[in-house]
Amino acid sequence: MNGMPSTEFPAEVAGLLGRLRDRLAAREDVVGVYVYGSLATGDYSPAASDIDVVVLVRREPDKAVTQDLKELHTDLAGTGGPAGQLNCLYVAVDAASDPERLCTYWFGDRMTQWQMKLLTQAELVAAGVALHGPWPPPGLRPVPVADLQAAVHGEITGYWRRLSRKRRPWLQDTWVDHGLVVLPRAAALLTGGDLITKSEAISRLAAFGVPVSLIQEICARRDGRPVTLGRSRRLSRALLARRIMQDSIARLSLLAAPSLHIN
Repeated sequence: MNGMPSTEFPAEVAGLLGRLRDRLAAREDVVGVYVYGSLATGDYSPAASDIDVVVLVRREPDKAVTQDLKELHTDLAGTGGPAGQLNCLYVAVDAASDPERLCTYWFGDRMTQWQMKLLTQAELVAAGVALHGPWPPPGLRPVPVADLQAAVHGEITGYWRRLSRKRRPWLQDTWVDHGLVVLPRAAALLTGGDLITKSEAISRLAAFGVPVSLIQEICARRDGRPVTLGRSRRLSRALLARRIMQDSIARLSLLAAPSLHIN
């Protein structure tokens, strides 16, 4: 894919991305600007989804360039549209396939650092959209399924297992929604090598013991409909979500993790 497919994006998102593309395309250090994730796969939810962008650059931004990019994004936020949902990862072409390299990252309303993880690489190569620059994105290649499976197995048995042992996060809607949806997405990749959308993952939540009432609650928030919970309901939901996470992680951890090979 190439060009600016405004008809495929909601109008406000298309306008925001058009302004971002125009500002970045004018910079001599920018090689390409790419959208990936739910917006590129048609699974975008205005109420729940991020707008995920990867910008390939000729070299790692130094302090001066990072400050310049910060000012660019701050200015862009003032032009309207869903700017608070915009996440923009700046990746040097020669490090695009390195999932451990920390890269300059605009995250909603601030500049920080993040990695070009293997799942990001796979989603970008498989279903990305070029707003500016060549396709396929230079410096990237399809990620072997075994490498993706190893990376996801590591996140499930590491990060998510640790988080499932904590109590406080599961009182929050964001962690309940995000954590439970991770389970069917991880299972699909570990068992069949499939990348599935969040909507598809939600349709599979019942198989993980998520009750219909909680699935409906997750869907309502994703659709932008308000959900009000009392204190006792929030506490019981937290206990349920933690138990589902812990039990499911225990089962997923038994799946063999292929060796991870990074060149």
